[in-house]
Amino acid sequence: MHMADKTRIPVNGSTSGTGRRASAADGKARAAGEKPAVAPAYTPVSEGDAVAAQALAAARAELEAMAAHVEGLEAVRKEAERVCAEAQRDRDDYLGSLQRLQAEFDNFRRRARREIGDASEAARAGLLGDFLPVLDNLERALNAAEHHQEGKVLEGVRLTRSLFVDLLRREGVEEVDPLGGAFDPTMHEAMLARPAAEPEGTVVDVFEKGYTLGDRILRPARVIVSSGEAGPAGATE
Repeated sequence: MHMADKTRIPVNGSTSGTGRRASAADGKARAAGEKPAVAPAYTPVSEGDAVAAQALAAARAELEAMAAHVEGLEAVRKEAERVCAEAQRDRDDYLGSLQRLQAEFDNFRRRARREIGDASEAARAGLLGDFLPVLDNLERALNAAEHHQEGKVLEGVRLTRSLFVDLLRREGVEEVDPLGGAFDPTMHEAMLARPAAEPEGTVVDVFEKGYTLGDRILRPARVIVSSGEAGPAGATE
């Protein structure tokens, strides 16, 4: 940008009408003892000054826009800090709740384990207590056998068996006696097969009875299965 033209000042000693009037006014002021009045200087506005003024106005507008943008960014920053602080509070609350839940679960697990152990011990104690009358009857039977009281021995053994069967039934144990029925491989265990008048696959004898507990097989019945009638001359299949 070029510099503006300076105010033109006459240098040839001539004065305009305005200059003469100013001289006359100065003379009167000097005659009156006053200081002469100074005429205001006139500075014309050049094209360069106008351009500079426009540039200054544009710069001011840009600064104002930047200030508004910075103010907006500051508001966004404060909002982000608020949201972040709220998220941290929520996180702390969530972690606290999770820790309390974990502590409650640990307490529940320990309490459940203790209660299960207590219930198991109580059930075991009750079952073993039910066996004591069986033991008492066996001891009575043995005592009677020592004194050669065969009738009391037989009576004691029968009573002992009855007590024991009642005990098993109270616990849900059922007896499996398949004699005369069809062989069932899911419930029976065949020890051997032999010729018999009964149809093939019929249980003709029982070595040991089976027992079930609900739907569970405690022990399969051990049986002898018919292989059908014997062939000529006593031949077997």
